[in-house]
Amino acid sequence: MNRASDPSDVDVREHGGGLLPSRITPWVRWLAVASLVANSVLILTGGLVRLTGSGLGCPTWPRCTDESWTNTPEMGMHGLIEFGNRLLTFLLAAVAVLTFLAVLRLRHEHRDLFRIALLLGLGIPLQAVVGGITVLTGLNPWIVGIHYLISGAMIALATVLVNRTRRRSLPAVRDAERPGQAYGQRRTVRGLMVSLGVLTALILYLGTLVTGTGPHAGDDTTARHAFDAYLVTRAHAVPVYLIVAAVVLGLVLARRHRWPVPLASGLNVLLAALVLQALIGYYQYFNGVPIVAVALHLVGSAVLIWATARTVEKGFAVTRTPAPVLRSTDRAQPAEAPSRG
Repeated sequence: MNRASDPSDVDVREHGGGLLPSRITPWVRWLAVASLVANSVLILTGGLVRLTGSGLGCPTWPRCTDESWTNTPEMGMHGLIEFGNRLLTFLLAAVAVLTFLAVLRLRHEHRDLFRIALLLGLGIPLQAVVGGITVLTGLNPWIVGIHYLISGAMIALATVLVNRTRRRSLPAVRDAERPGQAYGQRRTVRGLMVSLGVLTALILYLGTLVTGTGPHAGDDTTARHAFDAYLVTRAHAVPVYLIVAAVVLGLVLARRHRWPVPLASGLNVLLAALVLQALIGYYQYFNGVPIVAVALHLVGSAVLIWATARTVEKGFAVTRTPAPVLRSTDRAQPAEAPSRG
């Protein structure tokens, strides 16, 4: 068979393949998902460092000890866990570099994808520096909270990247999430989406205060917030109640005004994530914050960020101004001949 006549070969030659495609290929979509998963895993591994009391397993930075870049047998399990978490940075960096390369040739046609990939790449050294400051300050709870919130922001960015690469390269997704479907409800939908984003951010921030006040701050000797544990936990619950009410209201409006299916589906997924998080949260609160439950709650927080970012991005997409539709009389109008007068 003549390979020059193989349609797949023609497609690769015309559009670019491998690491530097010139269109949104399955490789680009896969890397967007990989970015999302890798940043989500970082929240889990960072949580395991804290939950096992290994936050100072490597007592200095950037070295693990003053004499060694890696953990030593004398450091035991705490050193192994903390050093393993640091190694994950290299995996994140590799995914970030590949993602950046995958959209490099798309930077003119899809500038937003290029900017998101750039931010995800810049987030890796930022996280490394903040992680170093966290160790050097003896796990200061305010710095630990910032470390977590940066991870949350990167999960949200990766989610937007996943949404947009799918919408711009998969015809079925493009049609389902086409702009203008909910344009008549633009103000209502976007107001709700902004509320969901703000409430989720508030939930995450107050969650860092609860963590910094509680028993799992990363090391037995590290400082903790001086908040009243009961009051800060109750404060953390308030925006949870508000966001559940907002999602339920959104589902009622979606049914009444026939909002696009992707938006209604996103609200359903977000509600499920919130209910699951609430159940885990109440379980750990009434059972002395066991490590397994706290770890599941951390995983749930990553799912919550993903579900919120996914829904909010879709909400803004379907309420964008629809593209103008040309009338049949406006199409292919011949140019007027220039006047000779």
